Amino acid sequence: MHIVSLRLLRGTTVIDYRQLRRAVYRAAGPGDGLEHVYVQDDFEGADVVLFVCAANGRRAAALAERIVHRSLADDELLGWQVAA
Repeated sequence: MHIVSLRLLRGTTVIDYRQLRRAVYRAAGPGDGLEHVYVQDDFEGADVVLFVCAANGRRAAALAERIVHRSLADDELLGWQVAA
């Protein structure tokens, strides 16, 4: 199990941490190894922490990024983006 943290910048939609967490779970597929998601939101965006089962940290980071990028396609997250 690996922990991967990403920062998301708020878009045009106003959602809370529960909605964001659900969007991330919905975006995960059966082969993505997602076990748990923690979200802490604020005025500028949210910190998203994914607990991912993977062979190594690099693979876990790639899976987490893929899941989060898929979740950004959700209409609830219009304009949201991963911070650089």
